[in-house]
Amino acid sequence: MKRILLAVALAGFVVGCGKKKDYSKLSIEEVFRPYDIKSGYIKYKVTGDEEGYEELWWDDYGIKTHKHRDVVSVKFGNVPMEGWDIGTKEWLYSYGRRYKKNYIRKELRYEYIPDSIIGSARPNNLFLILKSRWEKLSPEQKNKLGPKIEKFAKELQLGIVYKGMIQKPNQLFVKKIAGKKADVYKVKGRDIRLFIYKGIPLGWEVLTESGAQIFVEAVEVKENIKVPPDKFGPLKGPKVKTVIYTDDSVAVQQEKILINEMLKTYLPELFEF
Repeated sequence: MKRILLAVALAGFVVGCGKKKDYSKLSIEEVFRPYDIKSGYIKYKVTGDEEGYEELWWDDYGIKTHKHRDVVSVKFGNVPMEGWDIGTKEWLYSYGRRYKKNYIRKELRYEYIPDSIIGSARPNNLFLILKSRWEKLSPEQKNKLGPKIEKFAKELQLGIVYKGMIQKPNQLFVKKIAGKKADVYKVKGRDIRLFIYKGIPLGWEVLTESGAQIFVEAVEVKENIKVPPDKFGPLKGPKVKTVIYTDDSVAVQQEKILINEMLKTYLPELFEF
């Protein structure tokens, strides 16, 4: 009797684990998830030709992101560089800080004084196009394309430009970063390595033929935290300027053409219906 009950229990477990996901009942936000963790924060240490730190906040499984980078270019005279890249479902924001440059004659060097922050906002056409096409699909079409869109979201984290060039040297090859076990990926033919944990970048190493070296590695990771909503919007302040590019602008129209071509390459079935 015990054996029969055990067999029934195991059968139920197998059926439950193998249950097929019904994509027809899911929104694009539930399918297109770059990260496997809903929200979090990472601080990275940057070394090599650049020194400083980077930060990443995210929510909604990576659909919303806020990246902040504050480094100095050691190779080119300790020139400071600070920037922000913020993404939401509707908009993408990019900012860079400007500096006032003063020459200190006694010390024979320049000093850089932080000044205004200039940036731009443009529609997040990748997500908006995916959402528009997803909502027009039939239940059968959603079940067919759902897994491919899920995979596409993850591949974006590996760098879509390296499609077909990313390799994992060994399935057991991992690197422990900030207490997490990250999978190690390498770009074929290039000295570039990516460290990915549950879809989230924990670091990367870049060595170029010209001799440039940049190393970025997480030193602090917080998972499933409450991220303030204002992290995912335009920067604000008396010295912040945001130029808005709408669908009517030439730059946005050109970007839409490129995104459509990219989607036709990686998700051709999306354009067959």
